[in-house]
Amino acid sequence: MMAFCQNCGASNPDTNQFCTSCGAPLKEQAAQPAQQPVYNQAPVYQQPVYQVPQPVAPVATGGLLAWSIITLLLCTIPGIVAIVQTANINKCYTVEEQQKKISSAKIWCIVGTVLGVLAVIGSIAANAMS
Repeated sequence: MMAFCQNCGASNPDTNQFCTSCGAPLKEQAAQPAQQPVYNQAPVYQQPVYQVPQPVAPVATGGLLAWSIITLLLCTIPGIVAIVQTANINKCYTVEEQQKKISSAKIWCIVGTVLGVLAVIGSIAANAMS
């Protein structure tokens, strides 16, 4: 007859005092009825734990947002992109990503401002010639 280890479920000869698999004492277990290991039981899987990264410290974007709005008024398309980039600055999870959004928003503000100023100058020049 074989004894089953209460600790790991390994089968051991009755003459063993310790489990050959895990080393747990078998003598103390002999007084208790031996339990057969359950082999047909479905494995239990644990759900993985996902940690959602926290956004980095917020950056003051008031001046950049104001510039984006002015750019929107001067030149629509770059202004829209600048506002979207500015609005997403504080939703970043890394400082590097935040810096890229700030840089992108500034570039779009510059492009929109230059195009808007050129449009205003062109409009003034067109009115002066007519």
